[in-house]
Amino acid sequence: MRYANKEFKDFFASGDPFEILEAIQGEVFRVVDGRKTFRFDLNGSRYFAKLHRGVGWREIAKNLFHFRWPIVDAENEWRAVQRLKSLGVSTLEPVAYGVIGLNPATRRSYLVTQDLTDTISLEDLGKQWLTQPPSLVLKRALIKRVATIAQTLHSHGMCHRDLYLCHFLLHLNEPELRVSLIDLHRAFSSPRLRRRWLIKDIGSLYYSCLHLNLSQRDLLRFIRYYDPRGLRYAIGRNADFWQAVSTKASSLYRRHGDAA
Repeated sequence: MRYANKEFKDFFASGDPFEILEAIQGEVFRVVDGRKTFRFDLNGSRYFAKLHRGVGWREIAKNLFHFRWPIVDAENEWRAVQRLKSLGVSTLEPVAYGVIGLNPATRRSYLVTQDLTDTISLEDLGKQWLTQPPSLVLKRALIKRVATIAQTLHSHGMCHRDLYLCHFLLHLNEPELRVSLIDLHRAFSSPRLRRRWLIKDIGSLYYSCLHLNLSQRDLLRFIRYYDPRGLRYAIGRNADFWQAVSTKASSLYRRHGDAA
């Protein structure tokens, strides 16, 4: 399967899209497990590209041995982006996508998205808050928006698997509050998400907020918007879930220290 907007159809007209992208000398952000992420400019616009070179049978076997479905190409993120957009959640804007080959161990693939300019990650924004506290209105609005995004994902059978503040981008200089969720490489969907996946997502998010010293009222505000059954139910009959979330966040802190 392949997709490209008009600009990238023209850009790829001279040959193999993967090889054309691979030849670009862009700003490399990450190279890991056969996957390269970099930023580049084309015709005055800026883009991000993820190239997957194939993970090999060893990596596939390792994931299956641990009962994890292996991520072998860019299709997983492409589908996750389309799913989020259908749910009304702001996310990446793809401009080109393709999968080349049938063998899952050697398959090549790519996903190119527009660079989300004029944004700041909530992780970086949180660092600013430590010396320049935000307005109460902004803090409450962001807590509500992040909780609503997480609730939308989980209530529609989606799990991010890397739900940290650094993957929420606040758009600056826009008339209305807009927060985009990115890095959907490991996201997955299931008709019925297991409780442990919800705990992992929300626990990871809470862990990435620990250094912000959020008040109890802030945390209750998040819970109220995340759980549609209401705050009384959440901290009453569903208290064990939130205790498990706190335990997960504490475990991550002991293992990694501050997220920021």
